[in-house]
Amino acid sequence: MSCIERTVEDVQKLILHAKLTEDELLPVTQTLEFSPEYGEASQEMVMMEVDPALLNTMRQGDSIVLRGDPEAGAVLCTNNKTYEVREAETSNSLVLVPQLALPSMDSTGERTLENCQVCSIHYKYLEVRPCKPRVEKLQQILEEHPYSGPQEDDLTDTSKGKKYTWSDLLNRVQCSEEELDQGLRDIEAYHIYGFWQILEFDYRFKVVSHILQLIETKSWALDCVPYKESVEILSELEPRAVMVQCFEYYLTPTDKENESGDALYTLQDDKICRLCAEVLLKSADKYNLNEFLSIWQQSVPEGLTTNMSQLEGLALVDRSGSADAISYFPVSSLPSGVQERFNCLFETREKWSIEEIRPYIMDLTGENTPVNALLTKYARASTSNGIKYYSGRHAR
Repeated sequence: MSCIERTVEDVQKLILHAKLTEDELLPVTQTLEFSPEYGEASQEMVMMEVDPALLNTMRQGDSIVLRGDPEAGAVLCTNNKTYEVREAETSNSLVLVPQLALPSMDSTGERTLENCQVCSIHYKYLEVRPCKPRVEKLQQILEEHPYSGPQEDDLTDTSKGKKYTWSDLLNRVQCSEEELDQGLRDIEAYHIYGFWQILEFDYRFKVVSHILQLIETKSWALDCVPYKESVEILSELEPRAVMVQCFEYYLTPTDKENESGDALYTLQDDKICRLCAEVLLKSADKYNLNEFLSIWQQSVPEGLTTNMSQLEGLALVDRSGSADAISYFPVSSLPSGVQERFNCLFETREKWSIEEIRPYIMDLTGENTPVNALLTKYARASTSNGIKYYSGRHAR
C-alpha cells in the first residue's frame, strides 16, 4: 500500500502553508505509508509500556517471562521482580514505525525525503506495574504432599499427592526466580531428592528436637554448635538432606571455628521459642495465659528466654474474661485475599488494636500499601479508653 509519491518541492509547499520556515525543521522529511503486512501485524503485535528499570533489563538481554494462572491475572517476571499486567486503552493512535528516525540527527544540510512503513496502529496497550510476588499459593501447593520421614523416600509413590520440582513451582506460582527462592525459604521448604516439600509439623518438631537433644548431650553452648560434627551425627537419625537444611533454618553461622576447624553456629532463639509455643498451642483449644507462659518457658532449652513478641501472627490473647487466655491462631490459616482476610479477622474478633492486627495483615502490605493504608480502606477506627481500635467498616 504505497502512499502518493512526494517530492522535496511538495514538502516545501506544505511547510509554507503551515507558516513555518525550513530553518525551524530538521533537514530530513519522513513520509509514512502502510506496510504490506499492516493488517496481520496489527493483530500479532501488542504494545507494552515499561518503566526505565524494566527497559534496562530488556536492553541487557535478561530473561523476561509472562506467567498466567486460570485463577489470577497475568504477571510479567524478570529474574528478581514481578509486575502486574493490565490492559489499558487510549484515545490516541499508537503508530508503530520501526525505521522512524528520532530528532538527534544533524540539523544542517539540504532537505531529503525518506519513506517509512507503518507496521501497526493500536488503541490498547499493556500497562505493567511492580507488585508483590504472589507466593501465597506456594504454601497451599506444598501442603498437598508434606514430608513426614524417610518412609516416604519411594519416589514413585504419589498416593499422598503430587510432588513439585523447582521448575514445576515456577510454572505454578506467579513470581520471579529470586522471589520463588525467597518464598521457599520463608515457608521453610526442603529440597528432598529433587522435589520441594514442607515438613509435616510433628516431623519438623522431631527433627529440631534431635538438634536440641544433641546440643544438650554434648553440653555445647547454644552459640557454639559445630556444623560438620552435628550433621554427621544427626544424619544417622534422619536423612542427611533434611538434617542439613533444618540445621541451617534454625541456626546461623557465627564466623567462628572450634579447634578442629569446624564452623560454629548459634541457635536462632526466636524461631526455637516460636516452634515450642506452636507445639503447645496446637495441643489445646485455649490456655490460661499465665499458665501457658510458665509452661512455654519450661519447654525451651535452658538459656533461651520466651517473650510475647515471638507469638506475633501465631496466637491471640483474649483479655475479655476474668482471666486472660491465649489460643492458637496462625496467620497461615487465613485467606490470602485482602477483603477476605479482613472479613475473617473481624468475624474472629469484633475489635482489634493496631498491635493486635498488624501481624495478621503485614504480608498484605506493599510499597504503596502500608498497614495504615489497608486499615483506612478496609476497617473503621474508634477509640475506647484512649486506645484506638479497628472494626469492620459495616459493623454496628
